[in-house]
Order: sequence, then structure tokens, then C-alpha cells
Amino acid sequence: MRAIVIDSPGDIDQLVYRDIPDPAPGRGEVVIDVAYAAANWGDTQKRRGVYPDPISYPAVIGLEVSGRVVALGEGVEGPAVGQRVAAITGPTMLGGYAERCAVGAAYVIPLPDDMPLDIGASFPVVCLTAYHLLHSAYSVRAGECVLVHSISGAVGLALTQLGVAAGATVIGTVGSPGRDAPARDKGAALVIDRSAEDFVERALDFTEGRGVDLVIDSLGGDVLPRSFDCLKTYGHIINIGEAAGYPDFDIRPKLYERSTSLAGFEVLHAMRVPGRWQAGVDHVLAAIRKGTLSVPIARRFPFGEIRELHRAFETRTVNGKLLLEVAGEGV
Repeated sequence: MRAIVIDSPGDIDQLVYRDIPDPAPGRGEVVIDVAYAAANWGDTQKRRGVYPDPISYPAVIGLEVSGRVVALGEGVEGPAVGQRVAAITGPTMLGGYAERCAVGAAYVIPLPDDMPLDIGASFPVVCLTAYHLLHSAYSVRAGECVLVHSISGAVGLALTQLGVAAGATVIGTVGSPGRDAPARDKGAALVIDRSAEDFVERALDFTEGRGVDLVIDSLGGDVLPRSFDCLKTYGHIINIGEAAGYPDFDIRPKLYERSTSLAGFEVLHAMRVPGRWQAGVDHVLAAIRKGTLSVPIARRFPFGEIRELHRAFETRTVNGKLLLEVAGEGV
């Protein structure tokens, strides 16, 4: 099969096409004919060699796919061969940028018959991350105020929709002017341009000095320590990334200023709690079918244009998901 291989970390020139053996399903695994693979920030980190977990090279990256099941490993009772599915590519989150990938059956999501495969590749990481941030790592309540950094990104838009549906007021920040419309369209009450405004001051003004209940931070860097300053007493921050750099500050004084707290997050940890993962899948699929949750697809790139996809992704100006069309809807 054709796959996109990274022999060693580096820039987009490290993404090369190569024929490699078809994967065989191990025990508990299925093999998927890939229709679409979605781009995620973790893919670019692995390509550049800065992903927090160790990666062995050469590697086939890609952590989110849709397609059709073509083979079952020992012990797999479902999904069935021929079934249309979406998947996160397991604990290593590797292997999706290829014509076929082997995935643990637990990470496979059977798709409703009326859901296109491009939507199937777009929602698992984004929507399940948003769901579990609000309902597993935290228990959002009606009337609370949630601040989301990078709110017009794919995860930010999903958080906005799910937060509003839960009765919360969702506000957020963007890094450049003109990027507020997508989040506002999804129900955000306030979008702050960090390049022109002090987000702490604006958040405190918005809450009449009380502060926000929850900050969801994907930026790290110098944004994370300042986020403590817009929390209410007993407020909470969940960090999910370091797009602005690794944060380097003394956290203990920040925690004690208003008895606040900081947590990390990994979406697959929801699998460790019985029933928790499936509850998220059921909630997200129902919301998508109902029309109260959507993941905009910004652009689909042909399979041969992976470098162009990564180049576009790393501009960080895209609102919505970027997809790599491997076999497409005809898989």
C-alpha cells in the first residue's frame, strides 16, 4: 500500500510517499481501508519531533481516520467487515496517513448510514475532546462561564457548541484580528483578540470582576500563567497543549492566589472509566445528527498533497478541519 512516511523529524519535506506492506490485524484490532485522514496538531508535532511522548522513526503519522473495515483480528466481535467507521488510531495515535491502517477495535466508531465519511474523519478527536473536557475532566453546569483559548479552531468551536448546549456562557480568545466570526456563529458571547486586547481585563470586565469558572488552554507559553488572573476563586484551568510554547513559570503562587487548580488532559483516558468513552460517543453522534453540533471542514486535499496540507495547517489561520482524501467516499 501507499503511505506517507517520516524517516526522521523535520519540516514538511520529511513527508514522503512510499510503498510499505499492508498492515495485518493483531489480536483485538481491525484493518480499515482509509477514506479520509484528518490533520491534527499532534501530527505536526510528531513530524517536527516535538511531540510530548517518544516517537520511533521511520513513522507513519495520522491519528484520525474514516473508512471501511476490511479485516478483523483475533477476538474482535465488532465492528463487522464492510462496516463504515471512524477511528482514533489507538494509544500511539499513528498510522492514519496511509491507504490502510490497523486500529484497536475499542477505538473504532461505527458510523450512522446517513453520515458521510468526510464528517466521520472530522469529529472524533475534536468532538470527543470537547465533550470529555466539559463532562469528564470537568462537570460544566448551567450558568457557568467558560473561557476557551483559540476558540475559532476546530476544538474551540466544538467546545463552544457543547458548552452552550449545557447552559454555560462561552467566551474565548483568538490570536489575530478577523477570526471572531466562526465562534460567534456557534454561540460565543465574547471573542477577544489577544493581539490587540488584554484578555484578562476583558474577561474580568465581562464577568463584572467575578472571573470565569473554567479556562481551557491549548496555548501554554505566556498565556497559561496569565489565564490564572481571569479565574474566579476556586476556578479551574485545563491545559491541552503548548501551541505558544512550553510554559515556564512558578505555578504554586498562582494556585494560591484564589485557591485555583490546574489539570492536564488526554482524551483517551476516558476509556479507563467504564462507560465513559461510549457515553461521549453517543452524545456526540446524537448532537451531530440533531444538528446542534457541527465540525466545519475547511478544505479537502488529495492524497498526493500532504505537504500542502501541513503547510496550510501550520499557518494557524484555518477555521475548521483539514482532510487528506485517501480513497474518498468511494472506499
